[in-house]
This record gives sequence, C-alpha cells and structure tokens, in this order.
Amino acid sequence: MMSYDHSSLPKGIRNLLIANVAVFLFEILPWIGKWIFAQLSLVPALVFGSGHIWRLVTYMFLHDPRPGAIWHLAFNMLALWMFGVEMERMWGTRRFIVFYFLCGVGAAILSVLTWHTRIFGASGAVLGVLTAYAFFFPHRRILLFFIFPVPVWVAVTIIGFISLIFSVSGAGGIAHLTHLGGIIIALIYLKTYTPVTEAIGHWQGRREEKHMRRRAEEKVSRARYFEEVVDPILKKINEQGMKSLTRAERKELEKASRNSPEKMRKSKIVPFDIHRKRSR
Repeated sequence: MMSYDHSSLPKGIRNLLIANVAVFLFEILPWIGKWIFAQLSLVPALVFGSGHIWRLVTYMFLHDPRPGAIWHLAFNMLALWMFGVEMERMWGTRRFIVFYFLCGVGAAILSVLTWHTRIFGASGAVLGVLTAYAFFFPHRRILLFFIFPVPVWVAVTIIGFISLIFSVSGAGGIAHLTHLGGIIIALIYLKTYTPVTEAIGHWQGRREEKHMRRRAEEKVSRARYFEEVVDPILKKINEQGMKSLTRAERKELEKASRNSPEKMRKSKIVPFDIHRKRSR
C-alpha cells in the first residue's frame, strides 16, 4: 500500500490547491458565484460559436457549488495531492504544470466535440495525473473508491472502462468523456514524450557536434595560416623593422590583426592600421 509522506507541498501542487479552493469559495458567494460559474465553465456552444477559448482552461477550476456537493472539490484535490506531489518532485514544477494543463485542455477539447451541456471540474486533469502515476508506479496499491485495494494501473483501467461505457451510453449526467479524455491525453503524452525528446536531443547533439567540428577545423586552419603566412612577416619585422614590409605583406598583417588581435598583442607587434595612424 502506498504511503503519503507529503510533509511539504511542491510549488505547483500548492498553487493548484489554493487556486481551486479560492475559486470554490467565490462560487458559493450568492452575489458573485453564479456570474463566475456562467463565465468560466465550459459551454461547447460558446467555445465554438462565440470564441470563448478561455473556457477550455478556466473550467478546470470550477466545482459543484451546490450544498452537499463539496465532495466534487474534495475528491479532486485529494487525488491531486495524493498522486501529484510525487510526480511534480520527479518531473519538476514546470513540466508537471504543463502536463496538468495539457491533460485538462485536451480533455476539454475531446468533450466539446461530443458533449453539448455545461462542463466543469478538474477531473480530466487529475485523472491525467493519476494515469502518469500509474505509468511510473503501476504496482503501488491504492483504495479504489476508498474501499478496494488494487494496483494503481488496475484502478486507472477500471476508471477508464467505466468512463468509456458511460460516454457511449450518455448516462449518468456527467461528462464522462472528460474523464476518459484526461486519461487518453496523458497516455499519448507519456508514450510520445520520451521518443520525441530523445529525437530532439539527438538532433541537437548532432548540431552541436558539427558546430564543434567546424570550430576545430577553423582553429586548425587559422593556426596554419599564422604559421605559414603571418609568422614569417612577424619575424621579418623583428629583424628588419616595419619599413621592410612589402605592400602585400602589410595587407596580410592588416588582415591578421583584424582576425586575431590577441595573436598580435602576444607577439608585441602593433597592428599595422594602428601603426599607420600613429605615424601620421
């Protein structure tokens, strides 16, 4: 049986819990609750017909405000705490938050395509988190419906199957497709994230390797140029003075001073363009 040693909440989980509870407290206020619910809940007709795209995100922070329905908020927040803390610590806050909203928004998009009534709640995003937990810790045991001890992967399978059946039948008065959508989006993410990031990392590694190889070749070429062209000119200056240089040698010296002034400084030779200015 899994344990819940969450003595300190990571930043992402803490902020999500605070945001959900804060919105719920506003929901139950009689003079503003109905307005918040009307403006932030997911209404398919308004998303498509009026361009209320923000509802694909804001619906996740709403929960049933009716008396006696606080279980809706309590269950989602409890599950988010139980399974999200370890995921955020493993992934880091940024990746976890992106994953959470990806599951929630993805579930919303799948829902509005087939569901025509108002949708609200964090269940899609939370079930995505539960799916990720089951993906990494499949054999840890939890109490399904707070009664039956089962491995996490079994719990996700059962919840997904129930959501699928009710989604097809349209029974229950709940947007079960939102629940199923959160699971589906999570699975797609979990199955594709590693291969995609590995491919990107491989591509970036090859680019970096080519860049380093090119820089090494340029360094060798520059060193050969100084050895074969510039060094003899510097030697001639040291032995015969600056006036002994031909026009071609002066041009080479000018080019070398522009390309590598450090080399000229180390050789204690004043670049020709500076020398020319001083001699005027």
